[in-house]
Amino acid sequence: MKKFSSYCLIAIGTLLLAISLNQFLVPQKISSGGISSIGTVLLYFFKIPLSATTIGLNILLFLLAFRFLGKGTLLRSAAGILLLSAFLQLTSYLPIYTGDLLAATLLGGVLMGAGIGLVVRQGASTGGSDMAALILHRFMPHISMANLILFIDCAIILLAALVFRSVTVACYSLLSMVIAARITDGILTLGNTAKAVQIFSKNYETISSAILDELGRGVTALHSTGQYTKAEGKTLLCVVSPKQLPRLIELIKATDPAAFIVVTDAREVLGEGFKK
Repeated sequence: MKKFSSYCLIAIGTLLLAISLNQFLVPQKISSGGISSIGTVLLYFFKIPLSATTIGLNILLFLLAFRFLGKGTLLRSAAGILLLSAFLQLTSYLPIYTGDLLAATLLGGVLMGAGIGLVVRQGASTGGSDMAALILHRFMPHISMANLILFIDCAIILLAALVFRSVTVACYSLLSMVIAARITDGILTLGNTAKAVQIFSKNYETISSAILDELGRGVTALHSTGQYTKAEGKTLLCVVSPKQLPRLIELIKATDPAAFIVVTDAREVLGEGFKK
């Protein structure tokens, strides 16, 4: 059942991506980055057919994916590429948007980001830059998938802009890529975000007991020394969901109104009580 739902989400993602390309971006000549843009440049310079470039680069990426990502990712990516090809053909019969260029850029970027996010969240890709980003992410896990896709596509778009000398199209293409990257990043981190809270208080024992008993969240006590007062104590570190944050602050202030609290965003949390 889980595998079926995963492929359903891949299908929805590729459908959104196909609509963004056929109905909004391509009719306005806004570059979507990826292999298609590379193929256009090679066609312009070396007369290499776009179909040959697409097949050749995707085969290379598939070989790299099999080496670094494993069989499961390869199968899901194959499904993503086949579904995207099918939906690109089906949506080509739908009416295209011919209105404002900025509106097409915004709508196309949002749909593209949502589509890529849904596909990549399932550990799959639609070929091109998102598959390359999946491979690079294995070596640079500190950089988010969305940013890797953005960097790759921006480099390709800038290359195309230099070749075809179209600053206007390049600017709108970059805008759509930035929007898509932000939407993709939001989908990839959806449900995994949390709040990391540091608590500085003399009543750390009472506060930690209240958190454990009433919130059911783990607390870590770190030895600390105040550099101004030179007083030694414990700093509490607790990670909670955004919904639990107001209750946590309420518990802390009820115990020690003078407590010093630092709240930061945790983009992804792995472990007990969060994503496994």
